[in-house]
Amino acid sequence: MQVTMIKSKLNKPVPLILDTDMGNDIDDALAMAMIHTMQTRGECELLGVVSSKDNPYSPVYIDVVNTFYGRGDIPIGKVCDGVTPDDRTFIKQVATAKDHGALRYPRSYQHDEYQDAVPMLRRLLAGQPDRSVVMLMIGFSTNMAQLLASGPDKASPLNGHDLFAKKVDRVVAMAGNFSEEVQENPAIDNREYNIHCDVDSAAKFFNHCPVPIMFCGYEVGFAMLYPNESILSDYAWAEHHPVAQAYIEYMKMPYDRPLWDPATVLEAVRPKHGYFQESEPGRVVVDEQGIALFHEQPDGLHRYLMIHEDKVAPTVDEIVSLCSQSMSHGSIETARVPQGSG
Repeated sequence: MQVTMIKSKLNKPVPLILDTDMGNDIDDALAMAMIHTMQTRGECELLGVVSSKDNPYSPVYIDVVNTFYGRGDIPIGKVCDGVTPDDRTFIKQVATAKDHGALRYPRSYQHDEYQDAVPMLRRLLAGQPDRSVVMLMIGFSTNMAQLLASGPDKASPLNGHDLFAKKVDRVVAMAGNFSEEVQENPAIDNREYNIHCDVDSAAKFFNHCPVPIMFCGYEVGFAMLYPNESILSDYAWAEHHPVAQAYIEYMKMPYDRPLWDPATVLEAVRPKHGYFQESEPGRVVVDEQGIALFHEQPDGLHRYLMIHEDKVAPTVDEIVSLCSQSMSHGSIETARVPQGSG
């Protein structure tokens, strides 16, 4: 099925590269549904997707979602020497689902056609205008650390660090926990998942990234829950929906899952739209244990997001609308900005 791009009359689409640990949690799948809706609305353009979960079904599920939304030509990369190789509960189940002996969800690539992430990222970045790309990270830092450490190749004479600095405008990352409680009492027990699963890569990337980073911490997504009722009703426009099925497969229903990754997508595509507040500038340092601490400094390249309680409900409503929107939706709607203090 082909999806017609609806061009925004207000802004150019945000060029996105998505790095996801697809398969570890269902919010990655919700985030991809959001991105496709926002691309249909003309708000962003998904240049490519790389998986940071070292499981063969992770890129396959990404392929299934892209193909379902009519964008099977989007390049997909797989991590090398990554972490969390286990299947978990939904990527394999959705990717291998069959009806009458045929795969329920078509895909656009064969298993051996998914590219190695770093060479793919280098090619994508080399082909973009300077300081244009938003790097959206909702998984581990494995690919990004390897990218920074990469050397010149056919795509670019620049090393990875310099190529990143030249082509990437900003990074928006679901990583860390910047709640007052955790920042004042950091401990092994409250390390954030995306960082502690690959501590070495997180330290190498976040401590040396040459462009601004906006962190959407654990506490922001945890404050917002996706209503399971939406899964049972809002996706009925498709006989089979790979994101709705994935949600049902992920955990025993009914459950409401925190919106860590969808919140990060909102910030990447709609920065300064009133959903969140921003911290003062500073620097996030990841230590050898995987503890991420924020230090205020006026010239720092890092900030983190905060959300007021009175903006939680309207922001959830907007995320649900974006995740579940039918592909036949044919008009651009004005983004709903949460009202309230701040």
